[in-house]
Amino acid sequence: MTIPAKSCASVSLPDWIPRGAGLRVVRDVAALGVDVVWLGQPTGERVLRQLGGRSGAVIEDHRRPAGMCWLVPAGTAGGTRLPFWGDAGVGSALYVPGLEMRSERLWWRVRPEGGALVTSAVALRAAVIAVESAL
Repeated sequence: MTIPAKSCASVSLPDWIPRGAGLRVVRDVAALGVDVVWLGQPTGERVLRQLGGRSGAVIEDHRRPAGMCWLVPAGTAGGTRLPFWGDAGVGSALYVPGLEMRSERLWWRVRPEGGALVTSAVALRAAVIAVESAL
């Protein structure tokens, strides 16, 4: 199930997001101008519900242990020490699905178009902490 991004003023999408059904492998996430936070699937589902309309774009990826990737402003993900939080740091690759890509293994769970691309790292941390404390 793909959740549409929250409605707000249109934003132009960066060129590293394929517009069609293709796939782009970004070999170094540091080049994207955003940080990437990886959460395992069960935790990611709970965090997405906790964030609701405050979530920016989310990539759901089932190629490795299933998980979800949030994009947060550059320089805001590093140094966080939470049990479920995985910062995809310098040298990490990111598989970016095209906006029209339909796959069982990789897709935009929350599409970036028509809404915010990034999620506030503060809001994401708070949601992770809330989910962790409920377990």
